[in-house]
Amino acid sequence: MLSLYLFAVLGFVGSGHCIGMCGPFVMSYTRPGRNRWYSHVLYGLGRSTTYALMGLIVSSFGQVLQGWLGLRASLLVLAGIVMIYLALGQLRLLRIKLPAIQNWRPYQTSLGRLYASDRWYRTYPLGTLLGFIPCGLTAIALSLAMTQPIAIATVGMFLFGLATLPAMVGFGLLIQRLKVPRLERYMAGVMAILGVLTLWMGMHRLGWVSPPPQSALLMRLHPTSLPGAPNGGHLPGHPPHHQSPTPHGDR
Repeated sequence: MLSLYLFAVLGFVGSGHCIGMCGPFVMSYTRPGRNRWYSHVLYGLGRSTTYALMGLIVSSFGQVLQGWLGLRASLLVLAGIVMIYLALGQLRLLRIKLPAIQNWRPYQTSLGRLYASDRWYRTYPLGTLLGFIPCGLTAIALSLAMTQPIAIATVGMFLFGLATLPAMVGFGLLIQRLKVPRLERYMAGVMAILGVLTLWMGMHRLGWVSPPPQSALLMRLHPTSLPGAPNGGHLPGHPPHHQSPTPHGDR
């Protein structure tokens, strides 16, 4: 549950970023006197659906690494590095470049047809497509989703998208008055710290360093058990929570 709260908080705090990122798209599909309030809700639900799909995919990849190959520690190291890198990008301390799907011609064609459509529900598929456009904040959320069970990652990424709805639908002005972009930078700093601790936890499980501070909190954020997995639901090389893990119990 702690992970779900973190996804929701990241989405809400990052609402200011979403206004800047998705604001032009919302303006481009809005038609004066013809758009109803639910068109913006549908757009947000479309983005949330895409985020949930992306969460399912990255979590499935993570489950393969940790469940089948026993690479839990390596996954934590990878997730920690990605979190730090993307958080520094959000803080504008690094220049990051994400792949640009919007340059793919079939993608552009599909968007053009939706923009030209008069269907009342067109903003939902429009949101699903635009949700794939690379975003530093979304990438940070996905790096957290990579270490979560599939159900938590999928629901968490959907909540991440839903948490941006208040700003996108009706509270844009209020959010700007609350200076959410500054809060967003604070949240990026928190994610950078979490990335450091996640990286530290992975290195500890590889037997390279001593345990990081707040290990119990990290165990709740990055669970080591898989629903329905053999060996009592614990990953290969991981003892149950009531036992003390050995430094070399993971690979």
